[in-house]
Amino acid sequence: MKCPHCQYSDTKVTDTRVAPDQSSIRRRRKCPECGYKFSTLETLCPPELVVIKRNLQEEEFDSEKIASGLRKAIKADALSEKKIEHAMQQILNQIQENHTTKITSEEIGQIVMQILKETDPIAYLRFASIYKNFHETHEFEQEVKNLHPD
Repeated sequence: MKCPHCQYSDTKVTDTRVAPDQSSIRRRRKCPECGYKFSTLETLCPPELVVIKRNLQEEEFDSEKIASGLRKAIKADALSEKKIEHAMQQILNQIQENHTTKITSEEIGQIVMQILKETDPIAYLRFASIYKNFHETHEFEQEVKNLHPD
């Protein structure tokens, strides 16, 4: 596992905890290079799940890509790892419930945005601005209006 702070390629696990429902493992890690501490969440994903990308290429599902996007959207605050873990579990549950072997990257993006919209509107806006590839400020403004249609 690479350090998200300095990108050093070999972090050390300092603590491991199994979730009460046995569905995931939370690992506390430390980078021996820069000393940065962070947590990871391991969950079981169906190995046969394939993601169909926008260019129609197929690749094996990788939940770490979703977690990385969530980390960027949620940013660092005292509850960020808990928020990420909770959001990841909701996202993975929806993916596993609704898809058997294939899912498009657009469907994954929509699931992520819906979960963020319900749980963290600011993170939703950060994620949506990248996912929807806003080029103009009015696109961002329209998304804010859609979030709170008063």
